[in-house]
Amino acid sequence: MSSMFRSYYEKADGLYVNELAKREIGYIPFNGTMIRHQRVDPGNLGNGMKIFAVKTVPRHLYNSVAFYRKPDERLMKEKGWLGAEVIFDLDADHIEGSSEMSYENTLDEVKKHTERLIYRYLTGILGLSEDSLLLYFSGGRGYHVHVLKEELLGMNSDQRREISNLIRGEGLKSKEFCEVAKNGIFSGKGWVNDIDTAFSEAMEKAIYGNPEKDTLLSRIHRHYEGKNDLRKEERKKNRTVPGKEKYSELMKDEMELLDRIINSMRAELSCEIDEPVTTDVHRLIRFPNSLHGKTGLQVRSVKLEELHSFDPLNEAIPEIFKEGEMRISSKIPFTIKMLNRKYSVEKDTVVPKYVGIYTVLSGKGMLE
Repeated sequence: MSSMFRSYYEKADGLYVNELAKREIGYIPFNGTMIRHQRVDPGNLGNGMKIFAVKTVPRHLYNSVAFYRKPDERLMKEKGWLGAEVIFDLDADHIEGSSEMSYENTLDEVKKHTERLIYRYLTGILGLSEDSLLLYFSGGRGYHVHVLKEELLGMNSDQRREISNLIRGEGLKSKEFCEVAKNGIFSGKGWVNDIDTAFSEAMEKAIYGNPEKDTLLSRIHRHYEGKNDLRKEERKKNRTVPGKEKYSELMKDEMELLDRIINSMRAELSCEIDEPVTTDVHRLIRFPNSLHGKTGLQVRSVKLEELHSFDPLNEAIPEIFKEGEMRISSKIPFTIKMLNRKYSVEKDTVVPKYVGIYTVLSGKGMLE
């Protein structure tokens, strides 16, 4: 496999990242463990990284999200930290039920989380511009989103964790929500407004509807049923109108309904990002246009407007792997769709080179 990776790097284009000389480079060779604290000069022709990759033939190649004065120093305190990109790593490993999905299905599922991250949180709630974001298919089971906004480079881990908590919906519980909401902390967008709107709608259904099929809503309905004096009518109206007033005096069933709303919305609207990647200001991330050592696919740049239609198993296959065939064998037969064709891999099977490389590197089979 290493000879195939070398052939790829010998012809690779775009093996570069901005401020390369200020980045720590790390890699895992085909035989051995992680080697870190490397510095690569881009060279006059900008091919310094290509030369490095051909020489080392990495199975996995990484660069730091941070910029350093001395990226090749071994101790972090001596590197001279200058700031770091904000990175979001979306991987199928963090999505519930992914272990039971096919590779193709996991890629589809993680794409949904990536789109939600970009459009609900980054460009939506946080108001970042699309041109401040770089998106990459990781080469494996997900995507990386890089935020290059200069004003954010100096954020520490705690500040990055606050963003991560927002995106993951961490700490969303009814009691804490009421404390925030009753103080009128409404931004016009985000969790507080969305939950308040959904809760108000649910309360309207409970009070004025006929929710006999929902035990909780029925209990709330009976509580307000027949109470028509002016004060009670005002309270009923208060419960169904978005705003802070109702959160000072919710009864037990209403708190239970609020919990239900919060849990449902968190499951629907949160994004399963890998928090340690976002909070670690010294993290290594996969190098653009390198190869993923467990699939043979490219770490490929994706335009935001093309994400929805992007198919990694068509578009992240290196051209050099599209020629030739391999004879492989798999003890546990499996199928995979690559380049719009479905392949069945079992004992002693001849397949296109890219299918064979994926099979061997992923551990699903071996060379015959």
